Amino acid sequence: MLSNNLSQFMSKSVTSLIGVLFTSSHIKNPGKGKELKAPDAFSPVLRFAVCSDVHLNGEKDQEAAVRFGQLFDDMYSAFDKLDALVIAGDFTGGGAEKEYEMFNLIVSEHIRPETKLLPILGNHEFINYRDYDATIGYDVYKKYISEQVDTHFVVNGFHFIGVSYDNDGKKFAGKLAWLKEQLDEAVKEDPSKPVFVYQHPHPFATVYGSINWGTYEVRKVLQKYPQVVNFSGHSHYAPSDPRSVWQGSFTAVGCGSLAAFMGNLNYIEGDKDAPGKSGGFRLVEVDKDGCIRMRLYDSENRTFFENCEYYFTNINKTTKRNYTWHRQKSLDTKPLFPNNAQIFAEKASDGSVLLKFPNAKGHYDAENYKITVSASGKKVFEKTVISDYVRAVSDGMSVNVGSIEKGEYAVKIVPYSPYAKKGSTIKGTIEIS
Repeated sequence: MLSNNLSQFMSKSVTSLIGVLFTSSHIKNPGKGKELKAPDAFSPVLRFAVCSDVHLNGEKDQEAAVRFGQLFDDMYSAFDKLDALVIAGDFTGGGAEKEYEMFNLIVSEHIRPETKLLPILGNHEFINYRDYDATIGYDVYKKYISEQVDTHFVVNGFHFIGVSYDNDGKKFAGKLAWLKEQLDEAVKEDPSKPVFVYQHPHPFATVYGSINWGTYEVRKVLQKYPQVVNFSGHSHYAPSDPRSVWQGSFTAVGCGSLAAFMGNLNYIEGDKDAPGKSGGFRLVEVDKDGCIRMRLYDSENRTFFENCEYYFTNINKTTKRNYTWHRQKSLDTKPLFPNNAQIFAEKASDGSVLLKFPNAKGHYDAENYKITVSASGKKVFEKTVISDYVRAVSDGMSVNVGSIEKGEYAVKIVPYSPYAKKGSTIKGTIEIS
């Protein structure tokens, strides 16, 4: 495990390096990013939800299964109509038939006739069969879902292109010619309209998670089509993070996971589970002119995030990009704790110590906190943890620092933004009895 100081140094350095990698050199959008909101008169002609990584295990009372059913219920309750549901892979835990049966049962109990179901295969749809014949993943999908593993549908005049893995569950080499053909067909019909494309892994060097969990194969095709709005999952990385939306030669959107969010605090140490329960999906609305409003829904708290709305216009023009990596970063500010913020400690039922402190916020909520607990100058706990920005509703952080002997301890907490900007520090003293 890297030390906290080295970890934060690496995070800042790698963030700067990745800023270069994530930028398409031919995309020229000078100036600062803007917070765009859909106008009051925005009137959608298309409304669809996008989720990924449900990971059903075949049990109806599984938390992920309950959330999947609630997705339909919540959208139907909030809106007159849901035109489609895109599922960007990994709706099963391993591709077992009982998991498909549960998927179909939940869908049949909740979906309305006007909602088009648009799934594709993720890597987990192949996992149970890889040791002897991964191609069985296709056979099971065809038995329970559709004979077509790659699809191209038109919904309310807009094109949806879904691309599954090759039958090894690992690559897309056999799909690239087909994808190009479908995109050419869609763009020829109307080059100014958005074309919605979805596959399981992120296009490499686009959204948060695409360095660790991305595919360059698909990106090679998509980067020639500025009209594309691409949806992906696989990484589970928090879609509440501003880096989960990227614009360059096309538009890419990370969808996180309906089951649980994750992150990576410096791109090197590995994936980290977000604290507590989390999960969510995107709601996308499109008007007759092809302008797009996109919001993020918190499946744990069953409400929309207030600060995760995006509004896209001129989707086919690379010179009109608002959500490039650098323009998003230009809005970043130091996360600050509330005035008179305090640190509290309480014992958990197992005798371990919970640190309680308020959330730090800047333009974006803090992504992580570096926490140090010391006694007489000696560190007894030092760790960087993912923040509570994965939830739309939060009353502050609660971090388990393990078992600590009786005594007085000094605590220091430093917040960092998604773009590794160091915020204000709070210090306090706790007494363990």
